[in-house]
Amino acid sequence: MSFPAPKSLPTGGKLRFGNFEVDLDNRELRKHGIRIKLQRKPFQILEFLMRTPGQLVLREDLAQHLWPGLHVSFDRSLNTAVNALRRALGDTSRNARFIETRTGLGYRFIAAVENTAAVVEPRPQLVHSKVTAVEVPSDCLRGRYFCHKLNEADLHKGMAQFNAALANDPACAFAYAGLADAYCLAATLNMGSAAELHPRAKEAALAALRARQDLGEAHAALATVKRMFEWDWSGAEAEYLTALVLSSNSGVIHQAYGTYLAAMGRAEDALRELRQSEEVDPLSPMFNIGVAWGLYVTRDYQAASEQSWKVLAMEPQCGAAQYTLGLAYSQMGLTEDAIVELRNALACSGNRPAVLAALVHVQAAAGDPAAAETLRELEDLAGQRFVSPYWFAIAHAGFEDNGRALDMLEKAYQERDVWLGWVKVEPRFDGLRAEPRLQELLRNIGLNPTE
Repeated sequence: MSFPAPKSLPTGGKLRFGNFEVDLDNRELRKHGIRIKLQRKPFQILEFLMRTPGQLVLREDLAQHLWPGLHVSFDRSLNTAVNALRRALGDTSRNARFIETRTGLGYRFIAAVENTAAVVEPRPQLVHSKVTAVEVPSDCLRGRYFCHKLNEADLHKGMAQFNAALANDPACAFAYAGLADAYCLAATLNMGSAAELHPRAKEAALAALRARQDLGEAHAALATVKRMFEWDWSGAEAEYLTALVLSSNSGVIHQAYGTYLAAMGRAEDALRELRQSEEVDPLSPMFNIGVAWGLYVTRDYQAASEQSWKVLAMEPQCGAAQYTLGLAYSQMGLTEDAIVELRNALACSGNRPAVLAALVHVQAAAGDPAAAETLRELEDLAGQRFVSPYWFAIAHAGFEDNGRALDMLEKAYQERDVWLGWVKVEPRFDGLRAEPRLQELLRNIGLNPTE
């Protein structure tokens, strides 16, 4: 039975749900007071669904509301409009917070809706749907340049540039967002523990949002903090989608969202976003290596190796590209080539724990007696600097010592290590997939092992 559009609800004024407000008179959607760009059809769907919160609205009723008097199929157009609305709300069909899909039937608005009086409220002076490069302070551009090189020395230089921008403008949202991303990269490079870097990254991301809630990069920075440190997968995706609405041409956002999608195992969507970041800035080592890593975790090892070589053609001493090339070669069975590239990566990256662990894994899997000595090097390194238990899990997985590898993963879980977000898709853990302890670990961090 159809649910007709209610007659008793107001046709004007404002409706609120979550952090959003809908101005029916001016046909505007706002989040925290910031206007979100929304086309006419998606807005009509939102308005229609909000007037019957909690009730199922059939697809045919929505189609008649959007295209009255016409009797042709609008399935594809309706799907497109609903998807556009979800992107604007930062919502997903899998983890719906606002719009629930009833497959084959219709949709249900599941958030509480509040009617408010149409009052005049303060609004921001200027809102951009896209952030252009000319708006970014030069110190922040230099900071991003250094951070994108993906090594510890340049990351410190990048942080210095962001701090210089804040010295000039203490409310610089770009600088705060850049610092948040830099702290997240520092955790990725094992420059500190999650306990040390999480508070700094989150403080910087929130400072960026306080300075400019309309800045996509600020939302993306908070999303990455939620993804890496808090394992808040639905919250992270909501922030990424908001970021894309605000700054749809940002390579930083496409790369970050693509990384999230790759970790979730959503290969096609991940590679689309990662490729988009590469198109925005084809010379960025981070964006290009992001594509290589995405190809690696989605098991396209030949393409991952080709992408790594593409980076090395531009940056011959890029340790991160040598690392992804070594990983791809290892999965392709090219053990000797993999060892050569990983040793090159060690020389160029300053003995990164990830690279040393990868070398142990390759050697052990090949039955190379040198694996034991390389493992001792990794243990010695752990006495000199922070080395995540995750990398010891990678090393022990190469020896097919599943019990020890799982012990290390559980220790990494206790330390809330940022690399655990990759356990679901990491090829080097394929030998552990059937282990109940691994499946329990995935559930504990909010990742469904069966998807």
